[in-house]
Amino acid sequence: MTLTLPTAKTRPTTDLAKQSILLYGVPKLGKCLAGNTVLYDPTSGQPVTLADLVTSKEGTVLSMGMAGIIKSADPTDYIDNGEAMLFRITTQSGRTIDATAEHPFLTREGWAPLSVLKENDKIGVVAEYSSLFGTVRTEPEFLKVLAYLLADGSLGGTSPVFTKVDEEVREDFKQAVESIGDEFLEFVNDQGIPQVRVKGGRIGRNNVLRFIREHGIDGLRSGDKFIPDFVFGLQRERMALFLNRLFSCDGSVEKKKVSYSSKSIRMVRQVQHLLLRFGIVSLMRDRFIDGELYGAELYIAAKEDILRFLDDIGVFGEKQIAAEQLRQGLYSIRAASTQLDRQGNILFDRIKSIVPLGTGRIYDLTIPDTHNFVANDFVVHNSSFASQFPEAMFFECEPGLNHLEVFKVPTYSWETFLEACKLIAKGDHNFKTLVIDTVDNAFKMCSDYVCAKHGIEYEGDMGHGKGWALVKNEWHRVLTRLASLPYGLILISHAVDKTIETRTGEYTKTTPSLPDRARNVVLGLVDIILYGDSVSRKDAAGNLVVDRVLRTKPHPTYEAGDRTGRLPEMLPLSYAAFNSAFSGNTSNSTAQSPAPGKGSAASSSNPGSTPAGKAVK
Repeated sequence: MTLTLPTAKTRPTTDLAKQSILLYGVPKLGKCLAGNTVLYDPTSGQPVTLADLVTSKEGTVLSMGMAGIIKSADPTDYIDNGEAMLFRITTQSGRTIDATAEHPFLTREGWAPLSVLKENDKIGVVAEYSSLFGTVRTEPEFLKVLAYLLADGSLGGTSPVFTKVDEEVREDFKQAVESIGDEFLEFVNDQGIPQVRVKGGRIGRNNVLRFIREHGIDGLRSGDKFIPDFVFGLQRERMALFLNRLFSCDGSVEKKKVSYSSKSIRMVRQVQHLLLRFGIVSLMRDRFIDGELYGAELYIAAKEDILRFLDDIGVFGEKQIAAEQLRQGLYSIRAASTQLDRQGNILFDRIKSIVPLGTGRIYDLTIPDTHNFVANDFVVHNSSFASQFPEAMFFECEPGLNHLEVFKVPTYSWETFLEACKLIAKGDHNFKTLVIDTVDNAFKMCSDYVCAKHGIEYEGDMGHGKGWALVKNEWHRVLTRLASLPYGLILISHAVDKTIETRTGEYTKTTPSLPDRARNVVLGLVDIILYGDSVSRKDAAGNLVVDRVLRTKPHPTYEAGDRTGRLPEMLPLSYAAFNSAFSGNTSNSTAQSPAPGKGSAASSSNPGSTPAGKAVK
């Protein structure tokens, strides 16, 4: 081929699939929830709020593994993300969760952020916790008394009073009180309704009163009642007993459904969760009397859920007759239609409403391997910036992509990496973007490979810098070859803070966590260095809000750069914002994360607020 000189300038490309990008910084987005979000300890079964978990920085959580199996997971990071705009999603089954606009939810088509969801869309929630039971063996008599008093008890006087017409239930309550060591006084009130007042035993000690005081329910009005935490840690049969007695009072068994109602909305929501321990899906709705909100109601209407309830929990007293009639009727009639879309342990629950709440403090957990956790009975998942690039293919150099809808090659050795590169170079595929996740691990594989090839343990064992040179040459050779292919290349790294010393003092700079010899090769290769950061600002009401952004220009306190010159100094950490800015469709300004169905607004802040040791994906 005869060499000729160019006759025209090369036009700058706006094709992201032709760029090489280094991406590092803040933790992956998506797990941005309100502090009152409830999680459950996999071992004890007891609840803890997300805010308390982050504050204590200890404890295990539930996470969804392969095939939708709910299992235990240990967080590696507990993150207070400041304040942000929150939205409350309420589903058809009555579940609620408060999340940011960027929070991704599971749909039938994959993961989608809250910002693109709308009413009637379906999102994934937990339908069954197959083995979430604790080891607490509270005496059955105490559980009976607790359930009865939470349902039909008055807790505001000097001693508890139980009100019930059902004689069999009333006798069961009295026997339980006597077994505990207390006495009782039975009488009929002014309305002619039988009541039982708990009295102290012969030695003057009121064991029932002491028990309810220990668990914080003494003196509560009906609308303020709640199920104490220890109940969530009961063994299976003890939990079933508690629910049995609760439904025997506040429950109802009808021709085609089982229901439960209470003036305490909190307690109804707790019961809905406890039913999931038995694989029973129930629907929750507000209860109104004379046009005013008066608590909430659960109803179980799917045939399989009703049968599970009757078999595993059941009712006591006069309701047993109706329960048996319902069981027999289920074999000949269809249960009430619930339009539930259940797949194994997951229910695809229809969104009933999305309501803005204003700003609130948000929290985050980092979960290795599965990268999700269960909160408010929703599966809370990571989002991925890199996965949204055109036709992306991941070199999975560390675990963590199990629940992202991505193409990936598990890459845990340099030999595997090289083999995958050969297949990519042949071009027999539709991929347009190659993602190395993480480039830190890829370099470690490269180093191990070179050392093993030359029979040494460490690069420095060869002396005179020969080992370092061999590793650097191999690293440079392969990355340069990848970058020359007609595909986009994204290198994901962690972040680390380094102390920089100067003649006038020292300062801290956030950089990719690659070793210097590897980082220098990467920095000389890429077109864009993106640093994921979090910045603070105040909204119109004076509330502190934390936004997540990408920084693109060099700065003394962090590594960043943009050889294309197409990007603003700072933009929201979202693929849509990045793609729009790179394509020249936005002005050089920074935007906040948009609300569902909304546009974006200007924002600015000081750099350098991101914790080190994290990776962006």
